[in-house]
Amino acid sequence: MHQSLYRSWRPRIFSDMVGQDNIVRTLRNQAMSGRFAHAYLFCGSRGTGKTSAARIMAQAINCLNPQDGDPCLACEACQMLQSDATLDVFEMDAASNSRVEEIREMLEKVSYPPQFVKNKVYIIDEVHMLSTSAFNALLKTLEEPPSYMVFILATTEPQKIPATILSRCQRFDFGRISEKHIAERLALAVADRNAEPEALQLIALAAEGSMRDAWSLMDMCLGEEGDLTQARVREAMGSVDPTTMFSFVDALIAGDAARSLQWVDDIMRAGRDVQVFLRDLSTHLRQVIAAGLDGGLLRDTTDENRTRYKEQAATAPTSLLTALLSRCAVAEAGTRWASSPRAALEVFALQACQVREENDAAALRIRLDELERRLDEAPVVTAPTPQPAPAKPPRRSATPAPAPAPEEPAQAPAAPGGVLPKNAWNAMLKRAAKELPSIYSILNEGKFGGYTDGSFRLEFPSDKKFFITFLSQAGRKDRVEAILSEEMGTQVHFEPAEASTQAHQENKHERAQDDIQALADVFGRENIIVKKEPPLS
Repeated sequence: MHQSLYRSWRPRIFSDMVGQDNIVRTLRNQAMSGRFAHAYLFCGSRGTGKTSAARIMAQAINCLNPQDGDPCLACEACQMLQSDATLDVFEMDAASNSRVEEIREMLEKVSYPPQFVKNKVYIIDEVHMLSTSAFNALLKTLEEPPSYMVFILATTEPQKIPATILSRCQRFDFGRISEKHIAERLALAVADRNAEPEALQLIALAAEGSMRDAWSLMDMCLGEEGDLTQARVREAMGSVDPTTMFSFVDALIAGDAARSLQWVDDIMRAGRDVQVFLRDLSTHLRQVIAAGLDGGLLRDTTDENRTRYKEQAATAPTSLLTALLSRCAVAEAGTRWASSPRAALEVFALQACQVREENDAAALRIRLDELERRLDEAPVVTAPTPQPAPAKPPRRSATPAPAPAPEEPAQAPAAPGGVLPKNAWNAMLKRAAKELPSIYSILNEGKFGGYTDGSFRLEFPSDKKFFITFLSQAGRKDRVEAILSEEMGTQVHFEPAEASTQAHQENKHERAQDDIQALADVFGRENIIVKKEPPLS
């Protein structure tokens, strides 16, 4: 008779467990030394190995020939526990046995010593489902258990367990299993079949850290003969292919409502599940954001998709992608109760297409607020008080003193092509607004600090050091240098740096005038009134 992968590949010894190395090491050492606790609490999300670890621990502390803390599976005690031939190891599901009467019936048997093994073990799964009275009844036994008695409690919601119970247990928190570990475990199960690594990765990603869910998905995908491919996995899970997802996100970033609705229609015609699609969309947007911030934050993916994530991240600022991800999370939660999932998806697409416009407006508001702040901080330039004329004109000398020559402002040398650095910098900013939208706003926050020895300097005040770190990363810095080199006609360098305090003060008035001009360009000079509040006396 066919046995599901979940049951046939269930861990039988500690060495078979995946992704819980620290917990396994501790439990194995306790089993080897014989210094195990009388009560354990295993916490964690579904499918992380809590119940499996409890069963293995029950065998390990009763095994007659343990192997480095693992049960041997061959001795009389192991054989008996595996075949459920003894009641010395008892399992109970608290979800269906939550009443105090059922707990009391179980605890009545605690006073009887084990008949066939060394230690009596009671495993209570989903222990948080017990009633208050049942917890109180269990507490009395946990306080003073017999020397041969071991309780192992398992739960997905430890916050629902009374503190009096928690304080009497050794707690172990089972983390979600990584996608890498899940994929490696799945590969062992299909070693006799041709399975694409990308297909296993898709299953591992969809499992969301649950090994049990991964086995269930694998069983579903292996229902037919043949190779295990990405297409088969996506068809079984109701997911869309990467090309469709990239195109849909491109439409959202561009704010193209018509194209977005067309993609929604194609997705629905293909019979894809809306909730699964939104979940995959959230994962995709997370990958794009990670690619824009730091390529090392990307989850396991193919080299081709890694490049596509980075390219898509370059087309939109992080703030826009974050706003899309936020709306996607809200839409995913809403579709669970929507009477028409298609309508919910279409509403999300239309609202998402408005995010870019809203994001641009928010950026303009931030810019205007910054301009207003700078104007408030700008020093007031007052005219000197006129001095009264002397009673008699001063006597002139016979030879008039030569007038000092006016100082010419220092100009940075032009490039070999005759391009001035200031002109090249302004041209770079115009190109960055179109070619580098994700970093243009950051470049615009700095002040051109000059051109020296083939290096452009962009200065930021001390409270904006984050912008220096952001622009100093190799990928962003290289793109700015490439544009500057093209405009100058020679190889140049780009250097974001912190402005000195003296320079910051000297440039305050100049920056204020630039800000006034920027406002005038937007609203007209006749609509701009500059006021300065007098200092408080």
